Amino acid sequence: MAIPATTIANYAPWGNAQLAFELGTGVTTIDSCTGNTIETTEIVEYLASLNIQKPSWQGKSGVDETTYTCQGRLLTPATFDTRITNGTQADCLLNGLKGRLELSFELAMDAYHYGDLRQSIEGVFRVVGGIA
Repeated sequence: MAIPATTIANYAPWGNAQLAFELGTGVTTIDSCTGNTIETTEIVEYLASLNIQKPSWQGKSGVDETTYTCQGRLLTPATFDTRITNGTQADCLLNGLKGRLELSFELAMDAYHYGDLRQSIEGVFRVVGGIA
């Protein structure tokens, strides 16, 4: 993650989640190995404040014990890029743990109020790789 330490320090102690989304740019290139057309991508990063809910798996077989529901708000930038949609996944560093966040849009708030508040985040965090 490339969010500067000074930016993270400015939002302490709330900035506990760094998100990195890999988004398509709309520009295509030709893969020199295969000759296929591929879309170029860019990494867009966000700092957020997320609250984590402990898993409620209750010892049931087949349940993924590495998933945690979470919700919170973006800190910087304050709103998501328009290319980020419901279900988009991001590499995530949350409370020092590496993983993936699958985004779920919060649909209960009307669009008028989104301009007044930092964008809310809801999703599922999966621990992948352990402590950073």
